Amino acid sequence: MKPLLFTASAIALMMGAAACTEATSHAETAPQAAAETSAATPDQMPDKQAANLKEMTRADIEPVKREQFTLASDEILASRLIGSEVLDPAGDEIATVADVWIGEPGDTPKLIVRDGGVAGVGGTLHAIGFEGALIEPVANDDEPDVRVTYSKASLEGLPEFKQNGVDDYRLASEAMGTTASLSFGDNLARVNDFVMKVDGTPEYAVISDGLAGTTHYVIDADALTIEQGDGDGTLVIDLDADAFAHAKVLADGQ
Repeated sequence: MKPLLFTASAIALMMGAAACTEATSHAETAPQAAAETSAATPDQMPDKQAANLKEMTRADIEPVKREQFTLASDEILASRLIGSEVLDPAGDEIATVADVWIGEPGDTPKLIVRDGGVAGVGGTLHAIGFEGALIEPVANDDEPDVRVTYSKASLEGLPEFKQNGVDDYRLASEAMGTTASLSFGDNLARVNDFVMKVDGTPEYAVISDGLAGTTHYVIDADALTIEQGDGDGTLVIDLDADAFAHAKVLADGQ
């Protein structure tokens, strides 16, 4: 009887081992639904790509070589225009350009001229339309002459221009030198200048990367927006990393 009992015990042990092996196998091959993530649908792909691009920094997609931007014959830098002499039809100086009113999208740009004063201080400010001014182009870094249809007496008779006392970035000089936030990553840029048509239309903004960048990039002026807040608002450059990485560089001597 002992051999029979031994055989029965062995069979019982073998069956138990087989059951454990089968349970282990099921545990190892069971689908892990909680760990799986579904792939993005075709409708979701553009949003996913946009999110990835927004997280990228400009350095991630920096091109090997940038294109140069050269001013056209009907374009001028705002910094060069500010400080220019304003001449009457006879060629006599009657004022200086104190600033350029850019305003908000849709506003008509204006020249802000200073009648009197010394070294950009004092005097009376007046706003005149670009349609009444001829900006004489220059071939070097000199300030252009601005010829207007006004006499000194008629200029003095214009209403006085008064700023509201806060930096709301409607004047070119208020934006120039200001730090703006880029809409991608944790990046800042400094607004250096504006490229304007001779009719006053701001075409491009000239910016530098970070606080101490020396390379000047040229972007669409429309990309520079004002984000309103509790105070005077802040400047934001609404540009993604790819567009910024491929912005042209202002050529030397411009």
